[in-house]
Amino acid sequence: MLSEFVVVDDADELSVDALGKALSARVESRGTERRGWLDTFDWRLYRAGLVLEHRESPPGRSVFVLTDLEGQRLARLPAPAGGIPSVDDLPAGPLKEQVMSRAGLRTAFVRASAEGRVGHLAVLDAEGKTVARVAIDGPLVVAGHAEPLPVRIRVEALRGYGKDARRVAERLGASPRVRRADDTLFEAICSAWGLQPGVYRSKPRVHLDPAMPAGRAFGLLLGELVSIARVNVDGTLRQIDTEFLHDLRIAVRSSRSVLKVARGVFDERLRSHYAAELKWIGDVTTPSRDLDVYLLEFDDLVEHAMDPVAMRPFRTLLARQCRKAHTGLNRALRSKRFARLLDGWTDELVASDEPGPDADLPVVRVGGDRLRSAWRQVRRRGNAVTDASPPDALHDLRKRCKELRYLLEHLSSLYEKSAQREIVGELRQLQNNLGEYQDAENQRRLILQYAEELVAQNASAKTLVGMGRLDHYFEHRQAVARAQFADHWTRFDRKHNRRVFATMLEP
Repeated sequence: MLSEFVVVDDADELSVDALGKALSARVESRGTERRGWLDTFDWRLYRAGLVLEHRESPPGRSVFVLTDLEGQRLARLPAPAGGIPSVDDLPAGPLKEQVMSRAGLRTAFVRASAEGRVGHLAVLDAEGKTVARVAIDGPLVVAGHAEPLPVRIRVEALRGYGKDARRVAERLGASPRVRRADDTLFEAICSAWGLQPGVYRSKPRVHLDPAMPAGRAFGLLLGELVSIARVNVDGTLRQIDTEFLHDLRIAVRSSRSVLKVARGVFDERLRSHYAAELKWIGDVTTPSRDLDVYLLEFDDLVEHAMDPVAMRPFRTLLARQCRKAHTGLNRALRSKRFARLLDGWTDELVASDEPGPDADLPVVRVGGDRLRSAWRQVRRRGNAVTDASPPDALHDLRKRCKELRYLLEHLSSLYEKSAQREIVGELRQLQNNLGEYQDAENQRRLILQYAEELVAQNASAKTLVGMGRLDHYFEHRQAVARAQFADHWTRFDRKHNRRVFATMLEP
C-alpha cells in the first residue's frame, strides 16, 4: 500500500524536521542525490511492473533501488560509485537475473534523471517500533527545465502495518498544503523528459475507416512508419542494443511494402524515387544486422564446433567486421541522403499535387485488390517450388510472404479480427520455416567467406576444422527446413485458409 502527495504550498514549512515532528517520526536520512531511472527503450521493466532507480549521494554513496509501479520498495542494492550506471553493475543474484531476464536482448539504460534534496522518515508507534516510512523528494531539478519539480511526500507501508500507513496518509491528506498526486514521482520525472512510460510502438497503430481515401490511408501508414524509424536512429548510431537496428529495419521494410502496393495511389515518379531510396537504406543495414545476429548467437553456435576455444579467431574476425559494418551504416544514417529520405518520405509523397488515379478510391477497395494480388503472388511462387528448386526460389517466396503479412497487419482494422489473425498465424508458420532455411543459407555463406580470410591469416587447423563443423551443422538445419517445407506449404495453401482469406475480403 502506498500514498503519494504533492506539496502545493511553501515547502520550507514542510521540511524533513517539521514533518518528522508532526508525524512522530524519526529522521533516518537527509541530503542531496543524483538520481537516474533505468529501463529498456521499449519499457520492458515498467511493463513488468518494475521501476529500477540509481541513486548517488556525496560522498560517493551509490545504490540501486527497485520498486513496484507505485513506488513501494522491493529491494535496495549497492552500486559502484561514479560513472554511468548499468544493469551489469547490479550485484549477482536472483534480482539481477530477474531484471536481465525481463530486459532480454534489450539494454536497460538511463531514460530520465534528476537531482535535488531527499529525506526519509521512520514513523514510530507508542512502543518505538517503525510502522511506516515516509520519503520526501525534492525540489528535484530536471535538465532543461527552469522550474524544479514540486516536493513529493510518499508513504510506504511495512508488512503487517497497513493500517498504520493508512493513518499516516490520512493525516497528510488532511493538510491544506498538500494534495494527492495524480501520478507517481517516476511518471512525473518521465513527463518532464517528454516520455510516456510503457508506450512504445514497433508497428503502426492506425485505425482506417473503410471509406477513407487510399491516398490518405497509405499516407497515415507511412507517417507512422517514419516516426518509428526516426526514434530508432539514435539508438542504432550509439549501438545501445541490437534491437534498435532490428526495429529500424522492420520500419524500412514495411514502408517498402506499402510503397510497392501503393502504385497508382501516389505520384509514380515520387513513389519510385522513395522506393529506391528505401531499398538503398535497407541494403545498407543488412550487413550490420546479419553480423549482430551472428555474434548474439555465437556462444551457442560454437558448442557445435569440436573445440570452442579454437573458434576465438573466428569471433574476433566477426567482431571486427561488425564494427566495420556499423561504421559504414553510421555514415549512411548521418548522411544528407538519409536526412532527405526521412524528411520527404511522407511530406513530399503525400503532399504531391499529382496523386495517382487510385488516390481517392476507398482504401478498403484498393487494399482488397492489393491483398488479393499479394496472395496470388505467394500462391504462384509457392506452388512452383519443387524438390529441385534453387535456394533463390524459397528466398523469393519468403519476400512475397513478408509483403503479404505486412499488408495484412497494416490493413487489419479494415477486416474482421479473428479471420485476419488466423491468416497471419498461418502465414507466420510458413515464414518461420522459410526463415530457418534462409538463415542457415546466409550463415553458410558467411562461414565460407570468413574461412577464406582466416586461411589467409594462417589460422590454426583446429579453427578451420571447427568452422567446417559449423558449416555441417547449418547444412543439416537447412536440409531439415527444406524437407519440412512441403508440409508447411500444404498446410498454408489448404482450402480452409483460402476460404477464410476470401471471406475476410468480402464487402
